[in-house]
Amino acid sequence: MQDNVMSKAIAFKWLRGITFMVLWLTVWAVAQLMEYTAHASVWFPASGLTYAALLIIGSSAVLPLTFCAVIVTLLTCIQYTLPLNLPQAIQAGILFAGAHIIPYWLSALLFVWIAKLDRLSTPGMIILYIIHSGVASLCTTVLVIYSLVFSNMMPASDISQAWLAFWIGDYAGVLILAPLFAALLSQHFEKKHFILTKYLSPNQTKASPFYFCKIMLVTLLVSFIMLLNQYTQQQESAFVIFLLVLPHMWIACTESALFNMLSLTYSCLLIAIFVNLFGLNEYVLIYQFAIIIVAANALFGIAVPALVADNEKLQAIITTDALTQAASRQHFMQQAERAVKRSLNDEIPLSLIMFDMDNFKTVNDTFGHSAGDKALQSVCQVAQLSLRPTDLLGRFGGDEFVALLPDSTHLEAQQIAQRILTSVNQAEVAPGQPIQCSFGVAQLRQDQNFTELFNAADHALYKAKQQGRNTIVNAESLYAQDLSTKNNNTDEENLV
Repeated sequence: MQDNVMSKAIAFKWLRGITFMVLWLTVWAVAQLMEYTAHASVWFPASGLTYAALLIIGSSAVLPLTFCAVIVTLLTCIQYTLPLNLPQAIQAGILFAGAHIIPYWLSALLFVWIAKLDRLSTPGMIILYIIHSGVASLCTTVLVIYSLVFSNMMPASDISQAWLAFWIGDYAGVLILAPLFAALLSQHFEKKHFILTKYLSPNQTKASPFYFCKIMLVTLLVSFIMLLNQYTQQQESAFVIFLLVLPHMWIACTESALFNMLSLTYSCLLIAIFVNLFGLNEYVLIYQFAIIIVAANALFGIAVPALVADNEKLQAIITTDALTQAASRQHFMQQAERAVKRSLNDEIPLSLIMFDMDNFKTVNDTFGHSAGDKALQSVCQVAQLSLRPTDLLGRFGGDEFVALLPDSTHLEAQQIAQRILTSVNQAEVAPGQPIQCSFGVAQLRQDQNFTELFNAADHALYKAKQQGRNTIVNAESLYAQDLSTKNNNTDEENLV
């Protein structure tokens, strides 16, 4: 039984390996159809598949890739009737395999190692990918060209003319197609060296309703530019292709990474077809560089949602208390200062409620800090339910909370405080141990700033503690008491 399972597993691995080789050879054949000169096409998709395989599968991809390299070398010898016998052609194929695989393999290993350090955000990884793929494709170009010269498959005199177009073609293939091929391989290989979904989310398989319209715009733009170039036969008209960056930035910012890369692939395929169809070989470098620029910009566009998400996370950290999800002290102070200025300028009421848990230290000492944290969360949740959407609840530290109530008088604030107190008393720290809180309420006066309003509410809270806790004290009543005391003292002095 166990031998049968192992046999099936081995057969499955062989089948998967053969399927991969068929895919690589098919991709290579497509590139051959788009060649505008020997050993060079607008882009080389097979490089993208090689890089993706080494990135996702790792060393397991080396043998199938080597086999493919030997096969395509034999086919190239037949295609160009090169003066090489079979052993020489096989030797040239192995040499080509090493030149093609090693730089991409080393680049993939380094890329995976950096990714596992988990120190770079999505934008950082995209920049790294753009640089890595460029350097790796350049190294591959140098090694492959010299391997072709060494194997007598290419004259040394062609190096100066061929290397740049060769490099940009490989670079375009890696930059655009490697993410797509990586997404494809990730679906069929359980053991992955690199988790692509962490950065580009290729599993988002639903396009927006306007995706087809965007693709039609790309089609019309590319067709118009290529026809213009073919009609004018001027270098200046070829540079219009850089306008392609506009629809692709639109796609990058409104579509998932998968459909962004698919649209880039479509554009490159379209350009390659038109170059061959119209014989625009003279301007091919312009189109190749345009492809690289458009692809790099689109990749940065993919990073925009990640940047927004990162900024939102940072904003949440700054403005929100981690334990209770109430506003942080800093954020509350900023909002309160603005609200006070608005209240004084518009002459509308504004009130403040300050409250804390009674005997919070005893709760921590008796039931543990975990119970204390849960009690704080319960108090905060109850308070939020009693407040209006326009109100702001903040945690000032420990068990102390402050609620800002715009457009509210002290009487309305006292009613809200009473609702919070009633609800809080229904919650328990432990069975038979209800949560208790003391409240201080204050309304902003015309001669006050936020600090003075805060101190008034704090003083009212202190009086609530003095009066036996689990109660509410309104600062207005304290003002009235102070005024009454002053009047009595004045009357006594007058009598004396």
